[in-house]
Amino acid sequence: MSLISILTPYRNAEKYIRETALSILEQAHTDWEWILVNDHSMENELEALADLLQDPRIKLLENSGKGIVDALCTALSEARGEYVTRMDADDVMPSFKLAQFLHVLENGKDRIVTGKVKYFSEAGSISPGYLAYEKWLNDRVDQADFYAQIYRECSIASGNWMMRKTDLEKCGGFSGLNYPEDYDLLFRWVEAGFSITGLDLVTHLWRDHDLRTSKTSEDYQQKAFFSLKVSRFIELDWNPEQQLIVNGTGQKGRLTAKILIGKAVPFVWVSHEAEKFRKGILGHSLVGLNEIPFCNQAQILNTTLLREEVLHQLYQERVIQRRIFIL
Repeated sequence: MSLISILTPYRNAEKYIRETALSILEQAHTDWEWILVNDHSMENELEALADLLQDPRIKLLENSGKGIVDALCTALSEARGEYVTRMDADDVMPSFKLAQFLHVLENGKDRIVTGKVKYFSEAGSISPGYLAYEKWLNDRVDQADFYAQIYRECSIASGNWMMRKTDLEKCGGFSGLNYPEDYDLLFRWVEAGFSITGLDLVTHLWRDHDLRTSKTSEDYQQKAFFSLKVSRFIELDWNPEQQLIVNGTGQKGRLTAKILIGKAVPFVWVSHEAEKFRKGILGHSLVGLNEIPFCNQAQILNTTLLREEVLHQLYQERVIQRRIFIL
């Protein structure tokens, strides 16, 4: 059997970690090691797991640094498995998850496997925003367009993938990742050219609760996401020889513009309400659609709710060839 290393940083997860542990212990594929890394927790997770720790497959480590990235690096440095996956300390995996992921990797050429997600909560209801994100993530599996949608959101859930350890190390592992680290890792996979297979199965049960890191840490708020995605756009896709256009002046548009200005990247800022901003925003002028300079080629960063096909229609008279990135 193939050994799978399951990497789990934990911090203040005493309330939920036992359920996570039981879901790992119930896996149909039994050749695994679960590497738990204490990221300076103020709670007693090990007490919640006391009767389970006799299982020799469970390894306990202390974070050699601070934060999830350092904890993941600590875990990976001790991992012995041929395959690696990540698991958050408050989520649950179906009993078939490891076996199904392993089957794909051992029987195909794909480098990463993922599946669908489902949110759950002891409180009962899930917020409309999270339900929309759940649907969007699962649509990526159905449409197999993980990379095509990469500038909109992180298109793979943080604890819902598996890959060969050698491939993870080949693209730099977790070392030097920027927060949100799961999103930055996805960009590394793009750079490495790794293919992704998505299974039409719910392979990850994502717990929604008020103390989730994504709700409480600034590292996972919209500003952090835009700082990462716009910076990575500049590194991976920006073509300085083409006109760059930012479409929209809402919060996303302003975050995008601020980052571009800070990096001295020239752009045209477009708003359908340009007449309201004759003095500009952030010291940058704005123009209406009919004021865009004619050009042969342009890259358009869309920060509005307009669909891509609508944007193509709006810009077709001003820009001959357009590549649109949905942020």
